[in-house]
Amino acid sequence: MECQMAGYEHNRADQKGETDYQNFQKAFDLFPWNEQIKKANKYPDKASPTITTSDLKNEKVFWISMAENGNESGYIIGYIYPKEKKTFLGFGKTKTIRWLEMFTVEDKNKVDELIKLFFNRDYSSFETSIRKLDDFGQMESEDLAK
Repeated sequence: MECQMAGYEHNRADQKGETDYQNFQKAFDLFPWNEQIKKANKYPDKASPTITTSDLKNEKVFWISMAENGNESGYIIGYIYPKEKKTFLGFGKTKTIRWLEMFTVEDKNKVDELIKLFFNRDYSSFETSIRKLDDFGQMESEDLAK
């Protein structure tokens, strides 16, 4: 697990070590989201508050961030996973890339559900559930905190 506080450079994160469902859920619940989002608004070119967990066995990453627009705030969910991509305009060999999908959600209970699905490695249900959220973009991932 790692935590990225508001105002950090994008390539900086605090490593918290291995985690399990209960401890990640607790970290999510206790994370100072409101304080951190106010700080993030003062540093718009810096990192937003984010907590991240990785399933090293399956090469999947799940992160939760928060953003605010005026008086409304919500979570931005990120999901990074291996994806096959054809090279040379789609005609070449395939290569495995790290793909990032992002979604937005305001409902904390929905985030709680996603945390449980991810830690249960129920990726089929996780992916179905996450893709019902509002799309916030997709792209090849850069592991900025590595």
